Amino acid sequence: MKPIRPSYWLSFMLLASITLSGCVHVAGEGVGSALVVSTEAFKHFNGEFENTAYYKKHKPGSVAVLPFQYPKKGAYFIDSAAGNPANIVRRGMYNHVASLPFKDLEIYNTDRRLSNAGLSDIRKVDALIAENPQKLRSLLGVDAVISGKITHFDRIFAGIYSQVAVGTEVKLWDLKTGKLLWRAKHVSRAHAGGLSLNPIGLAMATVAALWNLRETELLSQTDELFREIVSSIELPQSALAVQAPPPKIDLFAALNANKPYTLGKKAAFRIIGDPGCSAYIDLGDYKSGIQLAPVSGEMKSALRKQVTEAIKKNIKETGHEVTADVMVAVEQELASREIYEGFYTVEPDEEVYGLIAKSYLVNDAGDQGTAIDASHTIDIDSRPPKASTGIAAVSLDTKIKISWDPNVEKDLAGYEIWSSHTPLSGYKLAAKSEKNETILSQLQNFRPLFVRLRATDRASNKGQYSPHLKAIPLPEPGLYALPHPGPALGGEIKDKVFLVAEKNPYTVSSDLTVIPGGILYIEPGVELLFAPDTVLKVTGGELLAYGQKDRPIRFSPKTAGSEPGAWQGVVLENSPRSLLQNVMIQRANIGLTITKSAPTISASIISGSAHAGLLLQDQAKPNISCSVFRANEGQGALVIEGEGLAPVIHNNTFENNTPFQVQSYTPLEIDLKHNYWGQSDPDQNWFLGHIVWKPVLSETPRPCP
Repeated sequence: MKPIRPSYWLSFMLLASITLSGCVHVAGEGVGSALVVSTEAFKHFNGEFENTAYYKKHKPGSVAVLPFQYPKKGAYFIDSAAGNPANIVRRGMYNHVASLPFKDLEIYNTDRRLSNAGLSDIRKVDALIAENPQKLRSLLGVDAVISGKITHFDRIFAGIYSQVAVGTEVKLWDLKTGKLLWRAKHVSRAHAGGLSLNPIGLAMATVAALWNLRETELLSQTDELFREIVSSIELPQSALAVQAPPPKIDLFAALNANKPYTLGKKAAFRIIGDPGCSAYIDLGDYKSGIQLAPVSGEMKSALRKQVTEAIKKNIKETGHEVTADVMVAVEQELASREIYEGFYTVEPDEEVYGLIAKSYLVNDAGDQGTAIDASHTIDIDSRPPKASTGIAAVSLDTKIKISWDPNVEKDLAGYEIWSSHTPLSGYKLAAKSEKNETILSQLQNFRPLFVRLRATDRASNKGQYSPHLKAIPLPEPGLYALPHPGPALGGEIKDKVFLVAEKNPYTVSSDLTVIPGGILYIEPGVELLFAPDTVLKVTGGELLAYGQKDRPIRFSPKTAGSEPGAWQGVVLENSPRSLLQNVMIQRANIGLTITKSAPTISASIISGSAHAGLLLQDQAKPNISCSVFRANEGQGALVIEGEGLAPVIHNNTFENNTPFQVQSYTPLEIDLKHNYWGQSDPDQNWFLGHIVWKPVLSETPRPCP
């Protein structure tokens, strides 16, 4: 195991200084010979650069850094995606340009002004520099702009060894003339074997890992790259005067900046740097002077303990020996630094994206050190979407289609649809939608549903609820718009009509006949009381009775307590479409007569009939399930006669019918298997005619859905 000692770092740094002190070659670009610059920073730059002859006489007073291009990803569009290499490298450039004696335009303001001018595509900005630079000068309010293109942004792994390459070409353009002022091209490469090469670097890398600050090595390379590149810009002679070094910032970070800060949330910032300074943060020109203060001694001690333990672990994992000298050097470096911390608490109705946090350390002499967090942008959003409007509903079979006017917020993420069966309470989240419409399904027809919705944005802010809307799923749209006759009924029905429960009870004082063209729709819970000897006859028309388990439809005698046969019953003849769902037919002469019709009958009850519960005649083709035939007299529960019959009758209950359960007078064999006949072993004398009634159900079938 190899020991790591402080002398290792010293030897490396000496070797690095020898390596970096080689000659610098500066190429021209057709605008004059190379310049010899007197600043010491140039001794460490081994890329290609040029300060043009025009620049020597026309130094700008203000500069903006434009969005960078990243050819590997295609044309770059202005956005606030923090992980975009174009954003990271651009902010690295801005960090060092901001330290030059130029007035700089904040990146946030640069992007906002370009976007407002319709210049979101950087290619349009490049064209404007070439064709009309003064227009760009007017838009941005600066004398010059820096454009850039990323040439390298790579990381190669081989075990614990890694190589990082960050490269760029940058140009400074005069916006009065469109002439080139300065250019540079450079690639910064770093090789690492899992360990930093100096105590403070080792400590800061460990702190970054503990604070969950990702991509620190890549960001470190962008910092080094632009430190070298910016050093090649020739400065005015007055700026070259020897000054005291500013306070040093070793690490600056915005914590937990991976998503927008919402109302009441605290944006936290930390600086590790020279002690004894005043510390504060600016969020562009949106918020300035956010004060930071040294953390408590207890917190600082806890961090030092975490860092040293993490370093010991990391060094061991790389196969090196942890020596006392190493840990003493690290602890001395940490002890010599101060940790400053501060917060910004988000207030109501704030919405701003893409802010760059800039930190400041100022000592007693007024010297100022600065750094930006190039890895994060600060997004603040406490402004919820407005309440959605224009909500409307379309009734469908067991469904409701809801639509509304789209919200116009740029950061809109989608909508939440809430529903309840009561208007003021009990709302639950029913659906989410990115479009301004949705369908709520698996609903119960005729059961009112109250719906309201709210919009959400990318910051998870919730808008106000819309006013609630009452909607009712219907087997057919527009039923409630039909005429609602009653409560007295009789005569012919030749159009579409709808019987609603709120008019209960209905009294049928004379025969009620649904003729061709007529459709009688019946809402759940409707009760029809029939005068003596009256009948409900559907001859050529349609009957659609939509009862429900808790709200059945009742057909009964007008007089309570009437004997069986008090009214004639229901007749379906030549009906193209009929449905009896949860319908109760009580004490009729013949409960239901079917001729030349194929109705669907489910979950219904025919009871107390005087002559027969169900009479099937020529070409009767009913589909009957989950229904009950009880206490029907005369000929019993079911009488079958005529030709062309094709009944489907399964999963039903026949009980207490006398003298027969079934009588069939047709030569056809009738399939009545899988029904319950009141007991597990029915008496075969209950069945008359060609009937197949075995196998039987041994108990009452479960209710249908």
